[in-house]
Amino acid sequence: MKKILMLLAIPAVLLLAGCQKSASKPEVVTTFEPMYEFTKAIVGDKVDVENIVPANQEVHEFEPSGKQVATMTNAEAIVYNSNDLEKWAKKVNNKGIKIEASKDVDKISGDPHTWISPKQAIIEVNTIASELGKKFPDDKATFEKNAASYVAKLKKLDSEFDTLKDAKQKTFITQHEAFAYLSRDYGLKEIAIAGLDPEVEPSASTLANLKVEMEKAGLKNVYFEGNANSKIAETLAKSAGANLIGINTVEGLSDEQKKNGDNYLTLMQDNLTALKKTIK
Repeated sequence: MKKILMLLAIPAVLLLAGCQKSASKPEVVTTFEPMYEFTKAIVGDKVDVENIVPANQEVHEFEPSGKQVATMTNAEAIVYNSNDLEKWAKKVNNKGIKIEASKDVDKISGDPHTWISPKQAIIEVNTIASELGKKFPDDKATFEKNAASYVAKLKKLDSEFDTLKDAKQKTFITQHEAFAYLSRDYGLKEIAIAGLDPEVEPSASTLANLKVEMEKAGLKNVYFEGNANSKIAETLAKSAGANLIGINTVEGLSDEQKKNGDNYLTLMQDNLTALKKTIK
């Protein structure tokens, strides 16, 4: 009878061992698309990565739901861009670590749009990889290798943006002030219709002054963002007889962009192409 029980117990032990082996991977939560892409490029298939800000949601205005807070509470790590942008992130009491991707960036006071410059994206990827390597030491070497591979792509993009430094016309008009880091890093001058908040509408006098500035600089293009209300950009462009050109803050991917295989690298390449229409 004992032998029979022992034989019956063996499959149960093997089954238990199999369950332990296929246990779910550690989970890392990211806040929005660039943080997701950077983190996913680093961890590969070693860690499960979940992104919480929907593509159609303005990151500046986002507040996590109770369910999303619960997901973050159980996460081994939360990767977010900055304390200036995801102000709610610091309040989440997760069991693991929090990684502020932009903590090593030379900040422009109050401006959270660090990721829009490839130079700063490189810093952020290296920061995320370093912090995740501390959290998951067994995978540190893999993370470093993956990060180096992705950084090589960012450096190529960075070198292409560097060509803008040689432009004679370096001023461009944008819908809202999201391209300060990109401008600083590549010798450009951004004139924003609105401030850091894309939903704040400028006064009529502000639009009139911008029209005068455009005429003085000979600017014939106004850049608008597809993920924000473009009414103010349209108003200025119509007033100044200028063209409207799309530019992307790379906060999220639409269903169409996902279908087309777009990502941070391709959208930033599109931004470079768009800027070259003004920066000559």
